[in-house]
Amino acid sequence: MSEISYMIGNGNKCSFHVAVDNYRVVTGLPFDRSCYASGDGRYGSGNAHKIHIEICYSKSGGQRFEESEDMAVAYIAYLLKQYGWGIDRVFKHQDFANKYCPHRTLDLGWERFLNKIREQLGIQAQPIPKITNGGGNLERAKIYQNGSTPEPVYSDTGLTSKIGCLNPWEKAEYLSIDNGRPLVRYTVDGTTKKKCGYVLWTGGCK
Repeated sequence: MSEISYMIGNGNKCSFHVAVDNYRVVTGLPFDRSCYASGDGRYGSGNAHKIHIEICYSKSGGQRFEESEDMAVAYIAYLLKQYGWGIDRVFKHQDFANKYCPHRTLDLGWERFLNKIREQLGIQAQPIPKITNGGGNLERAKIYQNGSTPEPVYSDTGLTSKIGCLNPWEKAEYLSIDNGRPLVRYTVDGTTKKKCGYVLWTGGCK
């Protein structure tokens, strides 16, 4: 609701139709109105002809983003069913502008994201591409090697909100560095669940 309120109240041209967080879907603009979200101009195929969905907590990451992304998946599947569209109608910002966006979803894997939508639609998942230079796949991840002491994991690059911890000498997937902080994808202790978060030490990036 804050995202929509800010979008409507500011004087910027940037706009989108819907914001999705880990609790709700909030509509800010009707779907028959163009948005300035794709970066391809007033009459571009992105700005003028697509539904624009903003996934919250993409900057901070962590569990709230994961849950928000899942909510977006469910909502996108709902829209596809409602309008009788196929998975080929799902695009990313990157398709219309030279911008690595949605960055966190791309880091985790775009085909992974589409497969989550396919699961909602009850259609067969597609193999995750193994090409490492195509961008946006888990195969792009490198190894993060923790040191001899526990390493706290945070939801933000300011390291203010702790969400987990890496054990001594634990290895995780190193996805990127944002604002000087490594973004890692690690396994939650005693489970098979994966979480993403930021760590302090850049020396572990391999």
